[in-house]
Amino acid sequence: MSHQQHHEPSDNNNSNLYANSLLHENNSPEHDTSNSNGEEEVDVTEKKERKGRKAPHELLTDAEKKANHIASEKKRRQNIRLGFDQLIEIVPSLTQGNRSEAFILQKSVDHIRHLINVKNDLKSQIRDLQGVLGEALLKMM
Repeated sequence: MSHQQHHEPSDNNNSNLYANSLLHENNSPEHDTSNSNGEEEVDVTEKKERKGRKAPHELLTDAEKKANHIASEKKRRQNIRLGFDQLIEIVPSLTQGNRSEAFILQKSVDHIRHLINVKNDLKSQIRDLQGVLGEALLKMM
């Protein structure tokens, strides 16, 4: 076991002990951080040690990592289900009985294409009406 691994905290309750042990180690002559004027200098060795420490998520046990993964997957699936439920509410051709995800997606695509066509038809009507209005205004002048 390496020197650094020996002092790593196993949980948050030991973090103060860990920090105190690091302070004690860094006060040894090989980790002296003061210069001849008594000012604090950053030791190159200390920087390397800080970079070598594991991030908090790396301190988790395999069981904790597995539990976190299961929880995040459950949340992801809930969000997907919520998205499909919202599509069922919004798309007129869908009902609560249509639970096939492929069917929901296909009907949603069909509905979006229909809305795009309606939008384009309305834009065309606006252009036609603007042309008629423009011609009527010219005749009035």
